[in-house]
Amino acid sequence: MKKKHPLASIQKRILFITLSCILGMCILISSVSYYIFHSYLQNSLMQSTETSLRLLSDSMNESINDVYRLARFCQTNSNIATYIERNPTPSSVLSVATYDRLNEEYNSNPSNAFIPRIAVISHENFLQIVNSTYSSTANLAEEVPKLSFFEDLLNAPQYDFSTGFIADPFHRKGRMVLPVIRPITYQYYAKQAGYLFMEVSSDLFTTPLKRYNIAEDSSIYLTLGEHTYIYEENALIEIAEKYESLADMSNSALAADTIISQIKDSSNTHKIMISTPLDMPGCYITQSISHRELNSQLMNFVKILIATLIGIMTIGIGLVFVMNRMINVPVRKLQDKMFRIAEGDFSHDPSIEWDHELGEIGRGINALSENVYLLMNKRLEDEKQKKDLEYKMLQSQINPHFLYNTLNSIKWMATIQGANGIAEMTTALSRLLKSISKGTSLLVDIREELSLLENYFTIQSYRYGGTITMKIEVEDECLYQSEIIKFTLQPLVENAIFHGIEPKGSTGTIVIHVGYEQLSEKAEPGIRIDVTDDGVGMSQEKAQQILQSNSDSSADFFREIGVSNVHKRLQYEFGEEYGITIASVEGEFTTMSIHIPNRCLELKEK
Repeated sequence: MKKKHPLASIQKRILFITLSCILGMCILISSVSYYIFHSYLQNSLMQSTETSLRLLSDSMNESINDVYRLARFCQTNSNIATYIERNPTPSSVLSVATYDRLNEEYNSNPSNAFIPRIAVISHENFLQIVNSTYSSTANLAEEVPKLSFFEDLLNAPQYDFSTGFIADPFHRKGRMVLPVIRPITYQYYAKQAGYLFMEVSSDLFTTPLKRYNIAEDSSIYLTLGEHTYIYEENALIEIAEKYESLADMSNSALAADTIISQIKDSSNTHKIMISTPLDMPGCYITQSISHRELNSQLMNFVKILIATLIGIMTIGIGLVFVMNRMINVPVRKLQDKMFRIAEGDFSHDPSIEWDHELGEIGRGINALSENVYLLMNKRLEDEKQKKDLEYKMLQSQINPHFLYNTLNSIKWMATIQGANGIAEMTTALSRLLKSISKGTSLLVDIREELSLLENYFTIQSYRYGGTITMKIEVEDECLYQSEIIKFTLQPLVENAIFHGIEPKGSTGTIVIHVGYEQLSEKAEPGIRIDVTDDGVGMSQEKAQQILQSNSDSSADFFREIGVSNVHKRLQYEFGEEYGITIASVEGEFTTMSIHIPNRCLELKEK
């Protein structure tokens, strides 16, 4: 029975995916369009508000600068400086002349209507110009220094409006004014001799605001230092409400000196605020954006957007059915072919080779499946041939010169010694030759490899007249069962004899130690086989050369294999983290360590 594909109906799949894409696209388009249009409207309103607010602030700044001009006049005029230095009585000629000059400047100032009181005060006397409605009998020279904010405003490095509006301390009705106190220095050196006391009326701000058009759901705020005032019913009313900032105060400035911020009022309503600084330190005028006008234009846009999206959905659904009928059968057949390939059927299928674009895909799938099939077979055959050739090469690498030397040794032993030695050497040689010639297995257990090594060493020990000895140490009986590549130890022992002990010219010992090692904290314990000789040793450079080169000057058994070849075979079979390492001290010893995985653990699990 043919296996049923998941979502068997390709038509349903195409319909589902296409409709999902169209719906997602409509949602994306509507969201992006709404966001862009909302941002555009909002930015337009902010820019319009910012422009109007700048015109309003320019009108206020003009009056503020007039106030500054009058204050600077009082601080720099020589007549006033002379009056302050001499501190004359109110009826003196100097007092009258100074008053006339101050009054002349006051009357010529365009914003004098916003300055109900201005006074130049020395240590004991003062000159005052005050609106008749503001007149009082208070001695300003005595009363002004008693004001709580006097020292702060007098010693401030610049104009300080942190007091906000206060009730006029010298008027019984207590009309709200903004106090200004600035020092007046001596004429010829910078030391305070007196000070200027000025009151600025709130009309300076409310007069321009009366002419300013503002939407019903928009508000105007005036900030003076820590004090915030809202403009309602032609008056500035201080509010104690502290707004929670929802964004940085300079996150999207429309102009270099304009700040856009977002706040949340007591009713948890978000408001976008446009703030423009005034020519007063720490003071600015703020207006909230009208949401009513914004929402009205957004609703018109949403209606148009909905109609457009309905049209897109209608066209999209029609295209889905048309395209589905055109590609349903070809796609289903291509899908069936891919399922067959996944199940191992690489046969050629001519039914998927149509005369259109999908047919090109079908021809490509057929070609790909045939190529994969051929490559798989070729790879398997190559691997088999590679292993067969590798072992056959090992079998063919017995050096004729070694056989000659062995047979020559047997002949001399037959002449000189008894039959026991000849029998032992001949037996070892026959066992070694038998192990080489039998089987094609690449891996053997460590027990068999050590047995082969003992046969090989028996021959070498007779050849060198018993001057070399070999010890085998195995930490655990289980290690005998672990697997190793055949003929791994012989090249290392041969290298120890020919290049370690023989150049020393005296007796020598080779120790074979088989034990466990931990390559890393996460890895399973591996096996380490150390081949240590007490020969002449070698330099670090020579050790690296042995691992990298197959050259060998000896003319004995396994000469063509070489330590480097054994190292590469181990890495090829077990992985890059395994192989051979060499540690040596010249004149003392050489240790060649074989690192292999512990196949004994795998045998236990089985």
